[in-house]
Amino acid sequence: MSRLLTPREKRALLALMNGGGIMRENLDSIAGCSNGPALVAGLRSKGLTIPCERVERYDKDGNACYPGRYSLMPEDRVLAREWLGGNYA
Repeated sequence: MSRLLTPREKRALLALMNGGGIMRENLDSIAGCSNGPALVAGLRSKGLTIPCERVERYDKDGNACYPGRYSLMPEDRVLAREWLGGNYA
């Protein structure tokens, strides 16, 4: 079954295919959205797993926080390549 991807979803998948993981705020910027978790939820509803690892970081005030880093599972990469077709080198 063919999957229709929005331009945002395509940008997000291309970024995820090229990296070992993308922080949520970076994904927002790359995809051109302000709600990366909703974008990822949409991709998950189409059949991808896209795990979110919580990583320790420190905010501007020095407080620990745990933003998410998204990545693709090997089976996600197979589907993403298929969906992106000629748009992925």
